[in-house]
Amino acid sequence: MKARIKITPHKVGDGGIICFPMESNIPVPKDNSWKLVKCPICGKDCWETPTAREAMAAEPQLRYACTMCALRGGR
Repeated sequence: MKARIKITPHKVGDGGIICFPMESNIPVPKDNSWKLVKCPICGKDCWETPTAREAMAAEPQLRYACTMCALRGGR
């Protein structure tokens, strides 16, 4: 049986995983505020955006992952 995940807009207090765009999908960042980081799960390069930084600063329990790992539920 495949695991089901639910993708929803984030609300403060939800916790969960933030999807970071993968460098392989977006090779050139929007601007210099995007920072290239490694996915903590698979190690692939992904972009940390200002919006993601704000959300993680406001909610320390949030985790992040590249898009592919986030879609797999953080695995």
